[in-house]
Amino acid sequence: MNAHEILLELRTKHNLTQEQMAERLFVTRQAVSRWENGETLPTIDSFKRIAQEFGVSVDELLGNQRNQFCQSCTYPLHKPEELGTNADGSLNADYCVYCYKDGEWVDPTMTVQGVIDYTVPYMVSPSMTADEARTKLEEFVPNLKRWKK
Repeated sequence: MNAHEILLELRTKHNLTQEQMAERLFVTRQAVSRWENGETLPTIDSFKRIAQEFGVSVDELLGNQRNQFCQSCTYPLHKPEELGTNADGSLNADYCVYCYKDGEWVDPTMTVQGVIDYTVPYMVSPSMTADEARTKLEEFVPNLKRWKK
């Protein structure tokens, strides 16, 4: 999807008129109309405001898919409120709020092994032993964005 389609979908999903969306974003109704028609794109500041107002990332507004799990700890990222935040308050689609907040690591001393040790018990089930979970995590976690060298 293109940015203009995403913006239109976002507005209609929230049952807003162009006027109401414009008021929330401190722009004119005509600006919203031009965005949705693909005539222009929001400014960087407007993209940030839209992202904060509607709980999406700027990447998503530009049509980039969000990661389905945290690139530090593997936590599933299903809801915008689970996303970490950058120093400017915008959402960070790569990390969960438990790992990355206000542009900094929540636990800067965390290690790959620490993530694995913490996550193993959550993966154990009737169909997966702790050893199987550890093996999978040892293959997977070092390749996440935070840990990949």
